[in-house]
Amino acid sequence: MNVRDVQHPMLPQATEEELSRQRAVVSLRKLLNARVRSENVRRFAEEGAPAFAARHGRQPQSPDEIEQALFESVGYRMWSAANRAAQEMIWVSVGEPIFRDRDRMQAAAAALAGAADRKGSLTLHADYDPSPEIAGTDVHLQPGGYARDDSPDDIVAGAFYETGGNVFSFGQGAGKSDSKAGVIFRLLEERFGGFTPGRVLDLGCSAGAASAAYADRFRQADVHAVDIGAGMLRYAHARAEALGVAVHFHQMDAADVRFPDDHFDLVVSHNMLHEIGADKRRRAMAEALRVVRPGGLVIFQDVDTRFAPTDVHRVEKNWDTGFNGELFWKTYNDADLLADMRAAGFAEGSIEEHNVSAVSNLNRWYVISGGKPEGGAK
Repeated sequence: MNVRDVQHPMLPQATEEELSRQRAVVSLRKLLNARVRSENVRRFAEEGAPAFAARHGRQPQSPDEIEQALFESVGYRMWSAANRAAQEMIWVSVGEPIFRDRDRMQAAAAALAGAADRKGSLTLHADYDPSPEIAGTDVHLQPGGYARDDSPDDIVAGAFYETGGNVFSFGQGAGKSDSKAGVIFRLLEERFGGFTPGRVLDLGCSAGAASAAYADRFRQADVHAVDIGAGMLRYAHARAEALGVAVHFHQMDAADVRFPDDHFDLVVSHNMLHEIGADKRRRAMAEALRVVRPGGLVIFQDVDTRFAPTDVHRVEKNWDTGFNGELFWKTYNDADLLADMRAAGFAEGSIEEHNVSAVSNLNRWYVISGGKPEGGAK
């Protein structure tokens, strides 16, 4: 199940022409990432910094000045414009089949969610008001954002997230066998002695790919997952049912989860930290610690941009903040997550950062883990 090409009825039935457009976007993004973006630091040194120095009489020093110098480079500006256009093309290429096939997809989702033999559950709240810092943004330029909810049976947000995410990831060079959950399974085996949870909580589950993977991997576990978007959660629930695994989905904010203290053995999140602001991140860490049992594990997996070797590399990686709907990308890159984990109350000796390879070994992920003190949270 831990693959990007898993099939289920909520995926749009794209025509060959639509698939061809998606493959073209993948190819364009591979070119922009592997061939063009890889030269941006050189462009800074050879074009941007000299142009900045000529204009200001000194070299760029602060992150803001480094960003200004990058945009002094014609090559960088060309890459930036092309990369933004390619990101917009993702949503056009997947949006056409989604909206053409939406009625069938939503009917399939409703049938799975209402089946007498369903394994999991879905809890939504009609009066729920999604977090504005996420709901008000088209993250990754995804049309309508993560909290999009067009109708009482809408699943478009989830369909966009999964299909658009696949095109995005393949364009980054991620293989079809790649799995963020698979990275954590390997970490549990290699670093935590084959830790096997009985209760799992997935924070910020989006379309539920990782949630379903945990339910598949730990068949005896009670797996719960939370997110803010009703459309996203309807899709995630139906997806899990289609794959024959039991996941209980809840419309909740990761910074305010309504579960008892000490309830879970394993609390995880995948690519959530870079989508939320500093205050919400710290509250989500505190909530994760509250609901995990002593001796359990909390694991946050996210993008590897924090491993940037120099300030120039770090600023170059912050492009998504201004041009890809990633309002908190720079906030995440600059955060002291070790200090945040300590402040939340995680056991000092348990906090650990991990630089891990993807399942495909084609890219890397950042992971930070921690546990609750035996006496409970502070």
